[in-house]
Amino acid sequence: MPSTSAPPIRLKVGYKTPEALLGELTRSVGRGGVRHEAKKPVAVGTRFVFELKSAGVRAPVEVDGTVQAVTETAPGRFVLHIRYEPPKDRRGLDAVLERIFQAKEQDARRRAPRVPLHVRATERTPNSPVYRVRDLSRGGMGLDVECDALPKHLKVGEAALVQMRLTTGQLAAHGEIVWVVQPDAAKGLPARVGVHFGRLSGPAAKRLDDLLTLRALPQPPWIARLAFGGEALAEMG
Repeated sequence: MPSTSAPPIRLKVGYKTPEALLGELTRSVGRGGVRHEAKKPVAVGTRFVFELKSAGVRAPVEVDGTVQAVTETAPGRFVLHIRYEPPKDRRGLDAVLERIFQAKEQDARRRAPRVPLHVRATERTPNSPVYRVRDLSRGGMGLDVECDALPKHLKVGEAALVQMRLTTGQLAAHGEIVWVVQPDAAKGLPARVGVHFGRLSGPAAKRLDDLLTLRALPQPPWIARLAFGGEALAEMG
């Protein structure tokens, strides 16, 4: 085991945009960590500090990581399984979020800034597809749908409800489907669904804002629950 007093290994990772940085951060924290390829093994328990930087943002986002396991995939090639911890210092994270929000102000097509958020989601309905909450804003969310063709109940005008257990309490945001896109296998593009949120209660709006600024996170494992149509309306009532 490495000494607890040993300084952590620092690695710098660059991203082209703040959105790409934040998307990778939420994806990695949500699934519990990252896989890092290495040419030599390190001891389980070794600590890392990842300095995540993106173009246009001076301050890096620092993320702590701890090696949980090491797998040898070939002679001289190893995969380190590293558990990610949410950033403790908010300076870099706030700078990335500010950049994203500023970009929205320059884009009149968007009513609210979209924050990349990768959360697996499911319905209670048997045999329903697997969803991923891909992006989130105060105005709504975008969903990726793992399917060969969109289920018939996913259509424009249908009621929609997303629920997540956050570190600050339960978030329930209701709205309706405003656009759908069928999958394009030739281009490797998944089916997508856009949801516009209705008027949220004060507590729901506060929890949504906390999630958008990553001051609150989904409780692990990161899984949201979705409902559509009559089921969504029943739960809203």
